[in-house]
Parts: sequence; C-alpha cells; structure tokens
Amino acid sequence: MPDIRRGFAAAALLTALIMTSTACGGSDSEPVETRDTETTGTETSTSPTAPADEDLGKVFPGTDGGSGGGTTLSVPRAQLDEPARGTMEFANDQQVPLTVQPLRATTDSGELSIVEDGCTGVTLQPQETCSVQVSHTAQEPGTWTGTVTAPTAEGPVFSVTLTGEAVVAVPETASEPPSPEPDETPETPDETETPETPDETRTPTPEPELT
Repeated sequence: MPDIRRGFAAAALLTALIMTSTACGGSDSEPVETRDTETTGTETSTSPTAPADEDLGKVFPGTDGGSGGGTTLSVPRAQLDEPARGTMEFANDQQVPLTVQPLRATTDSGELSIVEDGCTGVTLQPQETCSVQVSHTAQEPGTWTGTVTAPTAEGPVFSVTLTGEAVVAVPETASEPPSPEPDETPETPDETETPETPDETRTPTPEPELT
C-alpha cells in the first residue's frame, strides 16, 4: 500500500513540473516597438507688413487721341514734405490691343512722380489692365492738381487728373501733470482728547471772620 501512495505522489509531482515548465516557456512574443512622434507646428511670421498703397481707381483710354474722358482721381491727404502715394490701373476697354508709351506726370504744386511703372511698353489686350504707382510731395499747404498721361501706339491716350491736399503737421504739446488742489477740509478736534475736569477732592478754605 505505501508503494502505491508513493507512486501517486511521484506522478503528481511530475505532472506539476511539466505544467510549470510549459507555463514558463510559453511562446516568445516580439516586443512592440514604440516611436516618439514630433509634431512640428507651422511657423507664422510675426513681422509687421507694410500697409498697401491707396487704390485710386481705373483709367480708361480716350478715343481718337482724346484725354481719357475727364477721369479724376483723389490722392490721400498727407502732411507737408511727406509723400502721398496711390496706385491706379490703366484698363483697355477698346476692341483692339493697345501698346502703352512712356508716361508723363505734371503738377501745379510740389513734386509728382511715377514710383512704379508697370505699363510703359506693355501691350494691353482688350479688358486687360496694368498698374501705375504715383507719389506727390507738397512743399506748401493746400490743394494741388496733377496730370498723368500715356499715349498708345494705336492712337488712344490714357490721361487722368489727380487731386490732393497737403496739411501742416500739428506739433505735439507736452501735457503737464495737474497740480494737487489744497485740502479745504476743516480740521476736526481730536476726539481722543479728554476735557479737563475740576478736581472734586479739593475742599474750599473758609474766609476768616471779621471781628
């Protein structure tokens, strides 16, 4: 009988060893590779951009060498000795191409000049446009008038009258801080002071009787 028990015990021990070996030596799983992802934000430029020039409008060519139909455009107001700039467009509303010839600028006061010329030598097809930027600098206050003309090889002329105004800069005045006003509040007695009271412990001395 003891041999049978020992046999069962040995068999149970062997089974336990086999199960432990199977659990420890399980299938090898490959480690999962992890990667650090970097998010690159889109950089936005914080540098201030220059303000766009004033859009003055469009200029159409005059027919038969005309002056452009009396087109008048206003240039923004500016201070003395400071340029007033604006951009205008030459628009070909004709049925034939027009080749723009060199521009000419004149004024009755100050200095009127062509800053950027994107039209001279350009052949504008029907409905096409080109840009011209002008600048005027005044030496005296008041209104001024100028003219920009550009003939074309085909005959029509681009012409525009420019008007503007120059003003005197207002000097900045330094503001002085206001002086403090005197305090007119009447002084109030100190409530903590106790008025003097007569000494009640003193006994009056009787006057001597006359004999």
